[in-house]
Amino acid sequence: MLRLKAYSYRLQPTPTQLAELAAWSGALRFLWNWMLAQRSDSYKASEGRVKVGYGEQAAQLPAMKEMFPWMGLVPSQVLQQTLMDLDRAYVNFFEGRGQYPRFKRKSGSAPGLRWPQGVEVNGRCVWLPKLGRVKARFSRPITGTIKSATVRFDGLDWHVSLLVEQEVATPAMREGPAIGLDAGVTESLALSDGRILRLPVATDAEERRDAILARRVSRCEMGSHRHLVAKRRLLAFRRRISNRVNDARHKITTELAKNHGRIVVEDMALASLTRSARGTVEAPGRNVAAKARLNRSLLEQGHAETVRQLSYKLGWLGGDLVKVPAAYTSQTCPQCGHVCPENRPTRDRFQCVACGHSGHADTVAATNILAAGLAVTARGGTWVPVKREPARKRRLLRRLAGIPAL
Repeated sequence: MLRLKAYSYRLQPTPTQLAELAAWSGALRFLWNWMLAQRSDSYKASEGRVKVGYGEQAAQLPAMKEMFPWMGLVPSQVLQQTLMDLDRAYVNFFEGRGQYPRFKRKSGSAPGLRWPQGVEVNGRCVWLPKLGRVKARFSRPITGTIKSATVRFDGLDWHVSLLVEQEVATPAMREGPAIGLDAGVTESLALSDGRILRLPVATDAEERRDAILARRVSRCEMGSHRHLVAKRRLLAFRRRISNRVNDARHKITTELAKNHGRIVVEDMALASLTRSARGTVEAPGRNVAAKARLNRSLLEQGHAETVRQLSYKLGWLGGDLVKVPAAYTSQTCPQCGHVCPENRPTRDRFQCVACGHSGHADTVAATNILAAGLAVTARGGTWVPVKREPARKRRLLRRLAGIPAL
């Protein structure tokens, strides 16, 4: 079985290499914006009859190099990969997996450079075509065949991500215990076995410090040396927090993937949950500031990244990940199946008004998520959220829908 795995390392380029990487990244941003405008203009001018694809745009590269000599300094395969990324962005948009491609700003994140071939690792250096040997801090050994390399600037340092193809034994399906996982705001993760896991997100003091550093950046003149220094301080501060959270997330997901053969999570619609409550001028929203704080607290947990890590780690170890809708999981009693908003009098407390069963609200939701996932996998179907119906009909629907009374 062939498996793709990425290794990321921090580069230590020379001043000449730094200048080349910065210039090439700017050229890729220009190429992306040029070709994106070409696609959009041709589509609008022809009222949708003319669609420019990758082949037509790749054929324009020689002419663009003659028109802009500085573009000829960029490796050809890197330019081609940028056009492939643009074409993939359009495919994702038309297939409903992403938004319409946007123009890249100079003040935004720098475009990455991808080499699909010709990359080698020799000692403490990585060889990149047309750039040469670049020193890197190899924190762990590489096993497998290098397929591609992507170099990206994160605002502080340049990093290289090496995509490696490994030949491993096909993992056997593990019979470990199944567990349900509920994602929250205050409590990062609640498990059906009663455990509550919290990610070390930014504290109140760190949020105040972040706001101070952000104000310093906004008060500096754009492009000045003070603006550059203030921006680097802000990025360094945020990186320390993100590194701490990412390290804890990797440890949690690895532990869960190793000890459980099946993990059931809720299929959260984060785009809908974190939509702004600002409204319009004619119909302004209510509690906008409170909703904004809730959105920030939910997004800083990184639930989508947690699910992504669980997905590929379970695949490597022979487990599987099941997603079920989260509707009514926090209002359903796992003992009698009674569904009622009054079952959750507070954010943390669950108290069934029918049978009196009580517990932590997030733990109860995780238990219901596990029951729904086990019902889905046993019947080979999909779980349908339960509507509020009379008690007798609700119990019948509960048995048929997927959250059985435990």
